[in-house]
Amino acid sequence: MSETRCLLLDFDGPICDIFAGLPAPTVADSLRAVLEEAGAQLPPEAHTTNDPLEVFRLSASLSGDLNRLALRTLTELEVKAAGTARSTPGATDLLERARDKEVPVAIVSNNSVAAVAAFLDRQGLSSLVEHIAARAEADPSLMKPNPHLLVQALTHIGAEPSSALLVGDSATDVEASKLAGVIAVGYANKPGKARRLDETGADLIVTSMEELADALAHA
Repeated sequence: MSETRCLLLDFDGPICDIFAGLPAPTVADSLRAVLEEAGAQLPPEAHTTNDPLEVFRLSASLSGDLNRLALRTLTELEVKAAGTARSTPGATDLLERARDKEVPVAIVSNNSVAAVAAFLDRQGLSSLVEHIAARAEADPSLMKPNPHLLVQALTHIGAEPSSALLVGDSATDVEASKLAGVIAVGYANKPGKARRLDETGADLIVTSMEELADALAHA
């Protein structure tokens, strides 16, 4: 990590488990209920997923008003979830090591800006993060794997893609990294993830945030 000039971190996984206290299936159910009460005709796939982000992604087929309702509702639910989110072991150490090494950090997340900001504030970590590039628009196509959020973060910090790395725990993180020209570090925090991240093309795979904190400390 000696060449790293910019550290991009996914939020749910590398920083915290946002749905630790308010489970993702409950959030997905609540989002579906609000949309259907407003008259939305959700596609069949939206009824079989427990992932609220996938429900939001599928809301792209709805009208503008319903799509904006989906954005607003999911954001409110995520902010509520952020109040009971569980910090990822080693995440704070990594942020502190980045500060010590003067490596700017940006959170790059498909979760909402408001939820990320709420969690960082609750944990006293806001000063360790230079920028939050996260979901703020009603257009689901701008979420990862679209590199839009990564480009936004790099532009804000003023870093070249080749000098940055993104740490994420999903295939969409790796795909977005490749599209943006950023080094992809897969965070395999659950059984089976290492293989999936490797197959997607991760440049490096770690199983704990402590590994990254130690690597940065000795870079």
